Amino acid sequence: MTVHAVPVVDRLERDGRTLLLLERHVVELSPLGLAAYDAVSEPLTVPELTEVLVGLFGSPPEGDASEGVQRLVDELVSLGLLTAEGLG
Repeated sequence: MTVHAVPVVDRLERDGRTLLLLERHVVELSPLGLAAYDAVSEPLTVPELTEVLVGLFGSPPEGDASEGVQRLVDELVSLGLLTAEGLG
């Protein structure tokens, strides 16, 4: 699966918080969510995105990083911030 960021109308960063304005709603992102969104300004596969995020934040203390990144991607897609194409 390849993921890519959807352009937003506006972006506000203040006091450690980031808000992204889409056409019909506003989304506040965690630092992890923002790093994922920014990383896929150019399309990446989920394994490539996992490598980027592990490089920035380290491996999770428990569980598999790839499973966590897949859940994050699914959430960002459902919020309308990413598009996903292809399988696996």
